[in-house]
Amino acid sequence: MPDNQNNTFLPESPDTPSFGPPPAMDEPASPYPEGPEPLPTPSLPGPNRPAFPGASGSGRPPVTVIPIPIFPPRPGQSPGGGQEDDRQGYCTIRFFHAAVGHEPVNVAINSKPVVNGLKYGEMSSYFIETTGFKAIQVTNTRMRRMIIADDTFLFNDGDVYTIAFVNSMNGLSMFLIPDFPCRDRRMNFSCVRAVNLSYNSPPLDVTIQMGMIRYEDLRFKTVSAYRQVAQGSQEFYVSETLSGAPVLNVRENIGTRRMYTLYLIGDAYGNPSISSVFAEDYSGLQDYL
Repeated sequence: MPDNQNNTFLPESPDTPSFGPPPAMDEPASPYPEGPEPLPTPSLPGPNRPAFPGASGSGRPPVTVIPIPIFPPRPGQSPGGGQEDDRQGYCTIRFFHAAVGHEPVNVAINSKPVVNGLKYGEMSSYFIETTGFKAIQVTNTRMRRMIIADDTFLFNDGDVYTIAFVNSMNGLSMFLIPDFPCRDRRMNFSCVRAVNLSYNSPPLDVTIQMGMIRYEDLRFKTVSAYRQVAQGSQEFYVSETLSGAPVLNVRENIGTRRMYTLYLIGDAYGNPSISSVFAEDYSGLQDYL
């Protein structure tokens, strides 16, 4: 394994076509109805947002985002003021811009603006939302009428989600990542997982601390299981699964009884090169509702 944290390596043989931003197009209909303008940007880039090409971790705290509070309706009262029989369900959702070559974006949930100017490599706060089917609309920050992506997902009561914006054959698409809680969090340990969001990378392995913990064969849009990792400063080594060729190494600080995700993003054969974003995951709504 390399000793120098600042070394970044490219995979050996490009065999996947590169994707770019969608071609210019006339402005389609706006997803925003007549009414309030988008909210100020709540996105939090955090101290470890990568500098390109290929930066290693700094050992500073990970990106940490907490839910933006809401005021749930009183028992027996719906948000519209009427009566309801069942308690309204709530979930938490955050957004992560991992699409290489795309400009900053705005995000709306059911045409309600929630995020402005989310840049590549940045992650938003968690938003507390009611459950059910939700339409997510992504637009260009400079041209708010340009719809980049539009998709609908089902969100369940009490669950936590990260929606990553990634490259696809059609430009930008959304990848829903359930942030399932890791309930077995022991003292002096935290739960850590790895996710590969590099659209053209070969399968990757992530090894922590001298090979004691290993996430293997992470292909594009693969989400590993959580593993127990001891608190303190830990070094993550990223390498190609088939050849073992080194790709990246970063050092991150692990707290105790927390949940973290190491996201791998970037262009395996170009700029910005493969790098990482280390984020703390949220585990539930019980402290906020």
